[in-house]
Amino acid sequence: MQTHQKTAFKMPYAGIDPDDGQAVLYGERGDFSMIFQIRNPVLQYGADPDAYSAYHHLLLNMIKILGEGYIIQKQDVFSRQKYQPKPATEFLQQKYNEHFEGREYTSISTYLILTRQVKRGAFYVYDKKVLNDFHQHRSKIYDLLNGSGLSPHLLDETEINRYITAILGMEFSSGHAALDNILSGDQQLGIGTRAVRSISLINTDIIDLPEKLGTYTEKHDGKNLREFPVDNLSFLHQVPGYQCIVYNQVIEIPGQQLTLNKLELKRKRHSGVPDPANLICVEDIDQLLVDVARENQLLVNAHYNIIVCAEVSKINKAANFIEAALFQQGIIPSRNAYNQLELFRSALPGNAVELKKYDWFLTTSDAALCFFFKESMLTDEDSDFLIRFTDRQGIPVGIDPADLPMRTNRINNRSKFVLGGSGSGKSFFMCALLEQYMLYNMDVVIVDVGHSYSGLCAYFGGKYYTYTEKNPITMNPFAISESEYNIEKKDFLKTLIGLLLKGAEGTISQVEDTVFSNVISAYYSEYFMPESEKKIDNLSFDSFYHYSVEKIKEIKDHEKISFDLDEYRYVLKKFCRGGEYGSLLNETSDASVFTERFIVYEIDSIKENKVLFPIVTLIIMDVVLQKMRHRTGQRKALILEEAWKAIASPLMAGYILYLYKTMRKFWGEPIVVTQELGDILGNAVIKDSILNNSDTICLLDQSKFKENYDDIAKLLSLTPIEQKKIFTINQLDNKEYRGKFKEVYIRRGSSGEVYGVEVSLFQYLTYTTEKPEKNAVETYMRAYGSYQTGLEAFVSDLERSGLKLETFVRKVNLEGIFPAGSIEYFKPDFI
Repeated sequence: MQTHQKTAFKMPYAGIDPDDGQAVLYGERGDFSMIFQIRNPVLQYGADPDAYSAYHHLLLNMIKILGEGYIIQKQDVFSRQKYQPKPATEFLQQKYNEHFEGREYTSISTYLILTRQVKRGAFYVYDKKVLNDFHQHRSKIYDLLNGSGLSPHLLDETEINRYITAILGMEFSSGHAALDNILSGDQQLGIGTRAVRSISLINTDIIDLPEKLGTYTEKHDGKNLREFPVDNLSFLHQVPGYQCIVYNQVIEIPGQQLTLNKLELKRKRHSGVPDPANLICVEDIDQLLVDVARENQLLVNAHYNIIVCAEVSKINKAANFIEAALFQQGIIPSRNAYNQLELFRSALPGNAVELKKYDWFLTTSDAALCFFFKESMLTDEDSDFLIRFTDRQGIPVGIDPADLPMRTNRINNRSKFVLGGSGSGKSFFMCALLEQYMLYNMDVVIVDVGHSYSGLCAYFGGKYYTYTEKNPITMNPFAISESEYNIEKKDFLKTLIGLLLKGAEGTISQVEDTVFSNVISAYYSEYFMPESEKKIDNLSFDSFYHYSVEKIKEIKDHEKISFDLDEYRYVLKKFCRGGEYGSLLNETSDASVFTERFIVYEIDSIKENKVLFPIVTLIIMDVVLQKMRHRTGQRKALILEEAWKAIASPLMAGYILYLYKTMRKFWGEPIVVTQELGDILGNAVIKDSILNNSDTICLLDQSKFKENYDDIAKLLSLTPIEQKKIFTINQLDNKEYRGKFKEVYIRRGSSGEVYGVEVSLFQYLTYTTEKPEKNAVETYMRAYGSYQTGLEAFVSDLERSGLKLETFVRKVNLEGIFPAGSIEYFKPDFI
């Protein structure tokens, strides 16, 4: 039986003492440290090389502020976590949580430790001046980090103890770290049933590094990730089989003059012996001295150490992956890391003072910082109005598409423009967005041309209006109260009359515009007269038409103007009662539209009708504007799915601007959704009236448009950086252990991020636009009496049947709901 000598692990700390209201960690040699928790400012897949350089320069400034006698220790902790959602009360959100609960993901925590060294070998003497100087530096560093958006948090005594314990136990996945015995070996440490291996990046005996190194590297992974900027150590995101990784980055700032003198002496020794190796050393030292003198750089001692913790059976796979990834970048890690316990101890916060001479290598501060890890992951935004999509690794993350970016001036309006080719997932994305909008006090009105929202409407018990010849969508835009009559309503009616007369592509002359304006004013003036003097009995298109014909004749005779009254009379007559479209503008709409929260107007049947399509779309939008004025306490969203084409004409441009302005005033957001590239390129109305008033752009898979993307990029004001992000949509190798999903790029203001739209099976069935799937779910809804109950029964029977979804759907559509107790096993999908 093998036995091991047991030795107590001596902690390298004297204790934690509060000084100046801050917790100071004292080492046993008298050195003292403070620990910040920060957030790396560069987002993974952010595509911005300048962000890496900016962080690099920030760290350079930090080194210059601290100066000689300090050690900077930065630790990036990668830990495997299991997703635990917050409780939800709404049914579909509960199913969403269940879909993701327990899913593994990587969390990154970053800590920055500032250590003030004391003279080695001397007896420690308390010096108030040195401590005050340390606190001044700490304050400067805090301001520097905070001003650069790193969200620094200074750890208190409890947090410091918790952090040290987590490092000792290599346990960051739970809030409770348990300490176990440490078995020290030449190749690795053993902590309980796990193995811990330290991989020192640089062998100081033979330094194998790339000839040139930047603040980032460029990834070339297929045709869509060419010259894509990533961190020099971005491979740490993909390490297989680990439980946690601590990347320990240490810089010591030595006395500069003393170090330069030592370099000069070393140079003289090498130059005294004319040997090729010595001459190379002299050239290297000369180059280093030139960099220090010309660039005003500091000389620093650097150390980098990747500590990997994994199950014993998986540690080799994880370590081999890291070493291979380093080798691909021209870095050959040290093979002489037999001092595993020494390396592990020196990685404890504030204990870098234990590093030996053979663990450091001398370089410039600029070069040393290239190996500092700079990336972070997406996290929930700080807002009460969060919409959840997934990050690139498939974990829900909450973003605020409206309120927070408005408060921070990232955007100036809440309007959105959505573009994606057929099959890219536009309607699916919109359903995911609108389902979550309904969790807040949001009124949603959708003008649709493809039955994309019937499931969601049925789930919420909303109103679904479908235009048919027998049951057309009717409204009476002329019926208003005296208080509702204003310049905006008058302009709307002018636009409507112009549309009826000229069509969507027509134009109205100045004379016609003035005539319409005068007639509308006179019409309402007479109606709102005292009862005894009133000549108009009711407000409708019918009464307006008959009144306007007489009034225009009167204006023509009096003003001697040119106006084609015969054309006006003939064209508009078909909208009067008894005419071809007699009910369209003469019958009031359902009064419940002003209180209903979720309404869909399905006008697919008239999308090719050049007369009805723009008119119906326009009067629906007018209802939305009226609804906004009635429901002042509610958020509002108007979604135009391809129906925007009906109003994208010069005649309607003024009204579109009015719509956007008015919705902005009343806590609303218009959302235009389209798939046709030809519809937006070269359309002045799109650019001037819609895009210029939409500060949020949502783009689905753009690969179909890639050949013409210069035109789209110019139209949408997309920078090369944003285009790089866009072309990563659905292109990453991030499909494993996930359900079906599509990705979407959401730009708020000038910059955007890519998110995943992944949902539960319940939500998929609610959102689906596949006709067979919709029919099968509706069969269950009719059988069980409500959408939610039918949906639950559908999924339950699907799971009980053991069939694939498409097979089960086909069976339901042929035979009806799945019979109780009927289970089939191993039935081929083609039967």
